[in-house]
Amino acid sequence: MEEVANELNHGGLVISLDLKLNWSVHDTFRYGRYSKNMNGVRQALPKILALFEQYGIHATWATVGLLFAESKEEMAHYLRGIPVKYDNMRYAAHMQLAKVGENEEQDLLHFGKSLIERIKSTPHQEIGSHTFSHFYCLEKGQTEADFRSDLHATAMICEELTGPMKSIVFPRNQINKAYFAACREVGLICYRGNENHPLYSTQNAGYTIRGKKWLDSYMNITGNHLVTMEEMQKDTLINVHSSAFLRPYCGPLRFLEGLKMKRIKEAMHEAATTKTFYHLWWHPHNFSKKLGKNLAILEEILQYYQELSQKYNFQSYAMYEVAELCHHLSKQKK
Repeated sequence: MEEVANELNHGGLVISLDLKLNWSVHDTFRYGRYSKNMNGVRQALPKILALFEQYGIHATWATVGLLFAESKEEMAHYLRGIPVKYDNMRYAAHMQLAKVGENEEQDLLHFGKSLIERIKSTPHQEIGSHTFSHFYCLEKGQTEADFRSDLHATAMICEELTGPMKSIVFPRNQINKAYFAACREVGLICYRGNENHPLYSTQNAGYTIRGKKWLDSYMNITGNHLVTMEEMQKDTLINVHSSAFLRPYCGPLRFLEGLKMKRIKEAMHEAATTKTFYHLWWHPHNFSKKLGKNLAILEEILQYYQELSQKYNFQSYAMYEVAELCHHLSKQKK
């Protein structure tokens, strides 16, 4: 019990990344339009991992299950077992199979097993679920049974390489709490919720709302959204909710980069001094353009993490590690 108490006597930096390649944009971009960004993941991912290893960073990589497949035939096999019928079928991954190559060597946009293996070989990295087919839990037409089939497909395809997954990030942050029981059936114990503010509701997607979210990344409009042990335990799945999205470097707006870094560092400092958690997330493809600039931003954040670690015993966590601390705390109280 004393060891658990010591673990809980400090704050922590939680990092998660969503790895999905073209499976996240097939329904929003004309085929090929976003290929440069997605292909850039293969340059960005190893460099991100190298920084994580250098600074001792634990992170969760929420990964689309289709990326585990070694062939188009294997993808088709699993997708046949997911009978999802969205009202708008452009959301369905199996509608894209005609555009998929035979394997990763032929198609870098839809296969990713070599990337997953790279993550797995780096210390302190968790491979979590981003569903099998980039499943949208709030779109019309899909059902809990469809979602359950999707989760079981992921559990089967990843079993040999990673074993059971513990963390899930819902695609497009479409969180359906009615589906939490299905998540627990396959061993998932935590998810990444949205920031606790009306601005970050998944129902708020208009241009005005997006503009306010963008501004919130540079100026503290909605607060720091720090994660506490108490609030994480309110759902049947542990809610390791987001504190902020790490926006990529933008050349025309480079004069705002200082504000962005100030916003992030102030939140990290508050987490360290209040013994809470700061959860930062992004997509590897966000780093594809201006890779050097984005890596420099990340390294500055990790250097500041190191300062906080030395001064306040601020620690680094993957999502499931925070969830396990919650479970320990819950047992301790009983």
